[in-house]
Amino acid sequence: MKYDFQIVSLDELNIEEFNSSPQKSVFTTLPWIRYIEEDAKAKPIVIRITEGGRFVGYFCGLMIKKFGIRIIGSPFNGWSTCYMGLDLAGDDNRMDILEQLKDFLYQSFHCKYIEITDRNIEEADAKARGMTCLPMNTLELAVDRTDDELFKVFKTDARNFIRQFERRGAAIEEAEPDDAFAEEYYVQLQDVFAKQHLVPTYSLEKVKTILRHLKGTGELLCLRVRNPEGVSIATSIFFGFKDKFFFWGGASLRPEQHYRPNEYMIWTAIRYWRERGCKVFDMVGVRDYKRKFGSEEKHYVKLVFTKYKILLHLRNMAKDLFFAMGKIKGKLTGKK
Repeated sequence: MKYDFQIVSLDELNIEEFNSSPQKSVFTTLPWIRYIEEDAKAKPIVIRITEGGRFVGYFCGLMIKKFGIRIIGSPFNGWSTCYMGLDLAGDDNRMDILEQLKDFLYQSFHCKYIEITDRNIEEADAKARGMTCLPMNTLELAVDRTDDELFKVFKTDARNFIRQFERRGAAIEEAEPDDAFAEEYYVQLQDVFAKQHLVPTYSLEKVKTILRHLKGTGELLCLRVRNPEGVSIATSIFFGFKDKFFFWGGASLRPEQHYRPNEYMIWTAIRYWRERGCKVFDMVGVRDYKRKFGSEEKHYVKLVFTKYKILLHLRNMAKDLFFAMGKIKGKLTGKK
């Protein structure tokens, strides 16, 4: 089966068709693409896919330059974006599309390196076609059930912490996603990282940019917890679209942990997004504190296509260097 690919500018998008895929996530919506465009100084790439005149779906990615090399990410490291890839209208074979799409991207954009993370790609299928796969994982929780049903899958400490929050006098509120909230969140985030002698892996400006682009879309929830004196002690950011929502970031002040704000923010977000039709909560990544909600580990892959294999090694080296520098900065900051 031969597929046809048409490059579409963001200004010419048929938004209704663009958002029609049943598995589409917030990470391929227009506001999110605009956020990456500004934050990463990247060129959006949206491709409409057809077969014999039949609408098949869309591919979303962005192009950047690193050391003079053109890279297409869908998404790429540093974009604070879980996955993108293909948004299909039906059950066309993703692997067939990706094999042809890869060649189209090489020819049309003269890129040398492509990364595509698509949650609907099976590792076995990709490896059977000789594709390079990098393992990814996350924790997910089915939230389309009652409060009582959810409490039954929560671990004992999660249930206890939620009840403790309700008894100890702190209050939770939906916050305005503005620059002031971003600054408040970031101060608390720095405290979280300082506990581990680290510094945040992303900037305050990134937080401001993403909130600015997603504000007013219905795809964003910002929460704030105040102690009994009215002081902000914790904040969190969630994004949702269609039947899935995501935990993007959470932060809290160490001296106020006895109020149990972190668990209650997650509990509040679960109920908020469930009321808006979400069925799955992607907790983004695997951490022990996320397991206490009865979440299940899910595995998926990042596909890498490159003209030169050394580019993959350079990419891995750059990633390792980034985190190593973060540890050094954290230690230096802790000594001040």
